Amino acid sequence: MTISQSIRTPAPRAARHGAATTLAIAIVAGSMVIGLIFAAITFGALAIAFPIAVPIAHQFHVAVSANDVLIAERFASLWWVFAGAAMVSLLAAVAVTVGTVKHFESPPAS
Repeated sequence: MTISQSIRTPAPRAARHGAATTLAIAIVAGSMVIGLIFAAITFGALAIAFPIAVPIAHQFHVAVSANDVLIAERFASLWWVFAGAAMVSLLAAVAVTVGTVKHFESPPAS
């Protein structure tokens, strides 16, 4: 056994992101995820609300102008747009979460 084989070198320490950087990224990513979830809820609610707005107004004998009924009926035919926007918002929230986790798992660039 040679001397170079008997000397153990310490394992290199894993590089980490700084505390301020980690906190800033977490705040920004968390805010984006919360905003995207709120957007998904809002678009999902619109996809549900427009198709049922006119029948509910008629059922409860609510006075609604003809213009409002026309707008609600036009948007009701576009429910799939609102549902698609809700799905895209949810997928974007997942993408931000996955991207943030991957960023924190990777060592910082030197």
